[in-house]
Amino acid sequence: MRMSLLKPPTPLEKIAGHTGTEAALTLVGALSGSPLAALLPVLSNSLASGRHRQRVENALTQIDATLNEHAELLHNLSDSQYKLINETILALLHTTNREKIEYLQRAVNNSLLVSSILPQEAAVLARIVRDVSADEADFLVKHFHYDRIQLASSSAEHKQKVLTVAPESHDGLVVTGLVSLGLLSAAEPTWDDSGLLRFSPIVTKLLVLLREPNP
Repeated sequence: MRMSLLKPPTPLEKIAGHTGTEAALTLVGALSGSPLAALLPVLSNSLASGRHRQRVENALTQIDATLNEHAELLHNLSDSQYKLINETILALLHTTNREKIEYLQRAVNNSLLVSSILPQEAAVLARIVRDVSADEADFLVKHFHYDRIQLASSSAEHKQKVLTVAPESHDGLVVTGLVSLGLLSAAEPTWDDSGLLRFSPIVTKLLVLLREPNP
């Protein structure tokens, strides 16, 4: 009696550690026993659920194509690269925001090229990539060239290149979020830096992941 041949796993399935079906079962299993589990059938029938599913499917299809194009890099992944790509893909499954999904796709693509990443850096970056919002990522990309960030209603004279952000503005909320993620921290306790924020060193490596890949 002939046994049916199983379809070999795709590069995406290999890097994620399980098939898409197993990922779905894992998610449902994690929610079992919680009030949210009872809402799953209702949520799955919503228009938002359909849009989310389509965005995620499109992103995963593109990621799978990218991994196929870089088979040699995929074969030679370091443990740190594997962890970062794996957790980024899992974060994508829970993401509804289109812009955030695009950033996660970039992170997967660029992680293939960052071979020198250290294990602790991979752990920190994986958490940040998972939790950072699209607006927060945009802020980092657009304003990283500033020396300092000032959260204040009015700007003051400083020797450095300082970006002043009003606390009550949308960017003010973004800055607060970046502080909570550890991506902005208090500057040195000097007279010139009093009350200012600076970008954390890990932001440099985060931006390598979030930038648009070279054509």
